[in-house]
Amino acid sequence: MRHALVRRVPDSMARGITRQRLGPPDLALARRQHEAYARALGSLGIEVTVLDALEEFPDSAFIEDVAVIHGGVAILTRPAAPERRGEVEAARPALRSRMPVRDLGRSGPGFLEGGDVLFAGRELFVGIGERTDPAGAGRLRQRLLSGDPTLTVRYVPFRGRLHLKTGLTALGPELFVGDPGLTLEGPWEFGTVRWLPAEEGHAANVLVVNGAGLFDGSSRSARTFVTDAGLRPIPLDLSEFRKMDGGLTCLSLLW
Repeated sequence: MRHALVRRVPDSMARGITRQRLGPPDLALARRQHEAYARALGSLGIEVTVLDALEEFPDSAFIEDVAVIHGGVAILTRPAAPERRGEVEAARPALRSRMPVRDLGRSGPGFLEGGDVLFAGRELFVGIGERTDPAGAGRLRQRLLSGDPTLTVRYVPFRGRLHLKTGLTALGPELFVGDPGLTLEGPWEFGTVRWLPAEEGHAANVLVVNGAGLFDGSSRSARTFVTDAGLRPIPLDLSEFRKMDGGLTCLSLLW
C-alpha cells in the first residue's frame, strides 16, 4: 500500500452509533490515538492524507465504511444506517481526484459497508449481517468481477459483532485471527483461524499493511499471532474508538 485517506475525529463523535456500553469517548484522547494511528501508517511508507472532520456525521472518522478500493477503482458503498449515507458523498471528491469512482447504488434494495469486506489474497469475503445484506453484497460482487474476473467472492453470514472485520481479519491469504464472540453461520473452510481468548476478542481487528500488523496493544495473544505470521508487530491503543464499535481497519482507506 502506498496511500491512505483518514478523517479527523469530529466533536460530535460521542453521538455516533454503537452497541458498546463502555461510556462516552474522551475526545482529546481519541484525537491523540488517531494521530498515532496516522503516524504508524506513515512509518510504513504510506502517504497519509488527513481529511477534515465532518461534524454533522458523528461516525465519519470510520472512513473505511464508505468505499471499497480494488484494482485502482473506488466503489462507493451504501451504508445500512441512512444517517451515515452523507459520509459517502463527502468522501467522493477526495476519492475521485485520485482514482476512478463507481457507485454501489444510491437507491433500490441493498446496503453494504466497507467493514464487512475482507480481502485475503485472491479471495474476498463479504460479511452478511446487520450492516450488509445479500442484495448489497451482490451489487459489490457484480462491480468487482466486472473489473477483475479472477477474484473469488464469498458471502459469510454471521452474527454477534457489528461488522465481519470487527471479529475476523486476515493475517495472510489462509491465516485469520478471530473473536470467539463472532458466530459464523456455517463452517469456515478457507484457512486457519487463530481464535483469541474471549477477554481479548476485541483485538481480532488487525490491520495488515506493508509487512506489518497493527493490533490492539492490550492483547498479548494478538501480538503473538501477528509475530507468528511473520509480520512486524505495531501495537496501538484505540480505546476511545472501541467505545464506538470501531477498530484499526475502520479508520483508513488504503490503496
